[in-house]
Amino acid sequence: MLPEDHPGFADPAYRARRSEIASIAAAYQRGDLIAEVPYVPEEHEVWKQVSHILRALYPSFACAEYNECFENFELGDAYIPQFSAVNSKLFDYCFSLSPVAGLVSPREFLEQLADSSMLCTQYIRHHSVPEYTPEPDVIHEIFGHAVFFLNEDVRKISRLFGKVAREASDELVEDLIKVYWHTIEFGVCLEDQSVRAYGAGLLSSIDELSSIRDAPTRPFDIDEMKITEYDTMNPQPFLFCAADFKQVVRELTAYLSSLR
Repeated sequence: MLPEDHPGFADPAYRARRSEIASIAAAYQRGDLIAEVPYVPEEHEVWKQVSHILRALYPSFACAEYNECFENFELGDAYIPQFSAVNSKLFDYCFSLSPVAGLVSPREFLEQLADSSMLCTQYIRHHSVPEYTPEPDVIHEIFGHAVFFLNEDVRKISRLFGKVAREASDELVEDLIKVYWHTIEFGVCLEDQSVRAYGAGLLSSIDELSSIRDAPTRPFDIDEMKITEYDTMNPQPFLFCAADFKQVVRELTAYLSSLR
């Protein structure tokens, strides 16, 4: 069910497509071949439009580590890639995407990462607001997450999140998902004295990526992240900013390792 403030709420054709694509994902069982999604031209056009703009923004707004991965991933603009094609690119890095019909619980999402797999949606954002999506869509999953799995540190941190979540209390899972949100999803860092994005939510949102230097920032502080609530349906009111991407890797690794 889409909330009333979702861009596609009043569009019956979009809602029907969401349900169709979600039903394909719902039929997937781990170990199965991933069924292809029959994307329509209008959906490919949204991908193409967003892809062209993000590609132009990355050199100025994405961190160097992401830009290196993006260049090596060789992601196409013309059409939405199937998860099977994305996974073939991730095969050598021992990571994969697994289709899911919609949002899952924080525990279910995090635990899957322990097995080097991320639960991902396959539907695409509404055509009326290609610059932003209030929830993960296929652009977010591929541009924001899949591309960055080419980075060894991102893969290691993702697996650590999953391994800790598997043994965690419900209270600790709440801490973990907040830290994940404020870093892996919406983290920024300094690079050449300029704010750059490494978080998937920013890297897949034209509006938020292009305005990260206008957003208020707070110092990178995991203890503060654990007590900071987040809103999944609106742009972020502020961002936690690290001194550089190395600090992100170092402090997340230390924090997660201390919990095992």
